[in-house]
Amino acid sequence: MSIYRQCLILTVICSFSISHVKIAQANEVTIYRWVDEDNVVHYSQHEPLIDDFTEIKVHTAYSPVQTPLKQTALEDDEESQLSNQLASASAAKCKNAQTNFRTLSDFDKIEVTGKDGKSRLLSGLEKQQRLRLSEKEVELYCNSGK
Repeated sequence: MSIYRQCLILTVICSFSISHVKIAQANEVTIYRWVDEDNVVHYSQHEPLIDDFTEIKVHTAYSPVQTPLKQTALEDDEESQLSNQLASASAAKCKNAQTNFRTLSDFDKIEVTGKDGKSRLLSGLEKQQRLRLSEKEVELYCNSGK
C-alpha cells in the first residue's frame, strides 16, 4: 500500500475520531499500523498488543483561530489577519473533505474507532452515509465563492 493511501486512511480515521473527542493542540501524533490475520489493515493511536506493527509519526498543523469574530468594526490590519485565518481554515476544511471523500471512494473496508475505543468496520450503509456527507462537505467548503 502506498504512503499516499496510508495518509488518506489516516486522515479519515483522524477526522472521524476528532468529531468525538476534544481536540488538543499537538505537534506530533503517533499512529500505529498493522495487518490482522484476515489481511485487514488497522490504524490506531494506541499501541497494538501484537509485535508486528509499524509506527507512523504524523505532524499536525492544527492551530485554533486566535481572534474571535468581533461585532465592532475591525481595523484594517486585524481585518486582514482574520480574513487570512478564515481563508486558511476554509482551505484546510476543503482539503480534509476532499481527502475523506477520496478515501471513502477508494477503499472497500473502512475501519473506525468508536467512543468506547473499540475498532470496527463501517457497514455498507454507514459508508454510503459518510460518503454522501463528505460529498456535501466538498460542495460546501470547496465550491463556496466560485
